Amino acid sequence: MPITLEEIRRFLGRSLQDPYGRTFGKVVGISANLKDEITGVGIEVGNGEFVQCPGDRVKISADTLVLAPTWKVEAEEFRKEFDVVTRRLRALDELFSVGDIQKDVYEDMRKQHEDAINELKSKRKSILDTLSQRSSTLNTQLRQLQTHLAGNKMFHASGEFDDQSYKAVSDAIDTGLVRAMAERKEVDSIFGYLSKLDSSSTVPAPATQTPVAAPTPAPSAASQPKDQVMVLHVRET
Repeated sequence: MPITLEEIRRFLGRSLQDPYGRTFGKVVGISANLKDEITGVGIEVGNGEFVQCPGDRVKISADTLVLAPTWKVEAEEFRKEFDVVTRRLRALDELFSVGDIQKDVYEDMRKQHEDAINELKSKRKSILDTLSQRSSTLNTQLRQLQTHLAGNKMFHASGEFDDQSYKAVSDAIDTGLVRAMAERKEVDSIFGYLSKLDSSSTVPAPATQTPVAAPTPAPSAASQPKDQVMVLHVRET
């Protein structure tokens, strides 16, 4: 459900975060349509640049405005569309197999849904590429943070960093590691889900109608066997 201007205006001039707790920037502008629904959010990012993000990437969590990554929004939209089209295909196949839908109508409707799935296949490939790039970026960030943490431990052990400075930077790095690992875990989970949807399982095979056996006619009275009568002859002696 879209967020309204009334709901989001209190965040104007405040910071917004990503789903993992990292501050993304400050809200400096809001766009809305005639229905008062948010269509875009202007953000000043940390380096002083400004970006415009679509309204569907923003949601309110408690007292925080959260900006979802593009890959997360695209993956969620794909999952919903894929679930809907595959459920409908299964329903069509089941109805056709029992003779509740005419063949020509079934073929037309199935073709429409197969075309939709083929479009989703190309979207899936694009999302997988984006997820792969993001996972690589997060791995690099994690490696850098771990290297800095090890270096800080060395400088602290050698007496070159005092306790206060060492604790401050260590806490910051620990927080960064937790957030980066949380995002990488979600990226890897979605990547694994999408990877399983290969071409062989994306489009189910068309259904075939199960022939209905004609009822076996009941035997007529003429064909029914008559009771046999046994006659005994008694001879007197």
